[in-house]
Amino acid sequence: MKIRILLLAAFLASNAWGYYEDPHAPFPAKNNFTNQSLIAWRYVANVQEACEKESRSRGLGGFGYALEACSFWSSHNGQDQCTIVTSANPNFHTVGHEIRHCFQGSFHK
Repeated sequence: MKIRILLLAAFLASNAWGYYEDPHAPFPAKNNFTNQSLIAWRYVANVQEACEKESRSRGLGGFGYALEACSFWSSHNGQDQCTIVTSANPNFHTVGHEIRHCFQGSFHK
């Protein structure tokens, strides 16, 4: 039983570092798929519910994991458009992260 608990703890710790993102780390702007986008920001009471619903409405099937925020981007009539969804009180890093998605799409490793 102790071995199982240690293995679970090790897995959770390694998984947490796998999702760590340094908010001060530079990233290449050359990876942008657009340099101009119309951005809409929706702030909602239940981020998970709103993101799952928006994902499904776009035929993306939902996320299936916990979210702090999400973003969706598309192009209509030659205009790049992006919608970010956050809580009513997000932090600077979360908003910046989602706006980066608006310009670089799925940049996660």
